[in-house]
Amino acid sequence: MESDRLDLSLPPQPLDLIERELTRDPRLKSPHTQRGYLADLGAFEAWRAGRFLTRLLVEEYAANLRKQGKSPRSINRALAAIRWYARRLADLLYETPALSEPELRQRAELVAQAERVSTVSDVRGQRQPSGRHLSTGELAALMSACENDYTPAGARDAALIALAWAAGLRRDELASLTLDDFHVGVSVGAGLRPAPTDEAELLIHGKGDKTRKAYLYNGALAALQGWLALRGNEPGPLFCAINKGDVIFPEWRLSGEALRLILEKRIAEARVKPLTWHDFRRTFAGNLLDSGADLATVQRLMGHADPTTTSNYDRRGEEVRRKAVRALFVPYRGRLV
Repeated sequence: MESDRLDLSLPPQPLDLIERELTRDPRLKSPHTQRGYLADLGAFEAWRAGRFLTRLLVEEYAANLRKQGKSPRSINRALAAIRWYARRLADLLYETPALSEPELRQRAELVAQAERVSTVSDVRGQRQPSGRHLSTGELAALMSACENDYTPAGARDAALIALAWAAGLRRDELASLTLDDFHVGVSVGAGLRPAPTDEAELLIHGKGDKTRKAYLYNGALAALQGWLALRGNEPGPLFCAINKGDVIFPEWRLSGEALRLILEKRIAEARVKPLTWHDFRRTFAGNLLDSGADLATVQRLMGHADPTTTSNYDRRGEEVRRKAVRALFVPYRGRLV
């Protein structure tokens, strides 16, 4: 297609144009979401191979993904991208001038078609949840691997792992933290209470342009302060790049791929089972529930809009549920003979 505009007759679109619309849509703030939508829409566009975009076609695509063995979660993620796609096309159609009566009718038909596509429902079903819960022993092994590395990277990676465990941050949230987001002390009213050095706050920039606070104590705060003593006070990313000569570059933000490689390196050194940054987030939820925190509190600390999402993060295993049921008492004394 020679034009740099999305074709509003709903044929397949070049991925570069879809990517442009993803970045322009104010409803999509997260780069992670944009990348995921682009991948899912690329697969969908390749599959539909020139066929007209209809609700029936999208439902056929969902059925095809199920036949391929895709999980309901993966299918619904793809459907979310397609629904966004249809809504975006409807927006652009409304913005397109129509001068004649036939053009007005055609635009109305295309808008109605795009809006029908945007109402496709998620598929039902559930699989065994992915991810796992980390033990405190695994955390200790990971921290030891970092502490035994006397380079600046050891201090940085110890702080990263400590924050992932103690604050339950997403990988993108870790990468987007800046030095200005870190405050020693605890908020009281409009300002910060003068506080001892054993408590601090982080301002987290989460999904949907939402912010929340994370609270740091004990070893998590000590690990972060140890890193900051090496990083210095220059404005920029809280966690930054370090070259092979151990030179710290405070202005260079770590990418998601760099964070993945950092974790893989420390996993190998600590000799623990494979895990992801999101497993720290799952563990954070489970640890808070174990500590007696109510679901609403855990939801707010994790930055979830829906408590159901929070409950789905629990990976503590069957023993936790068995223990909860064992605490129930039935006052049965046996039958009288």
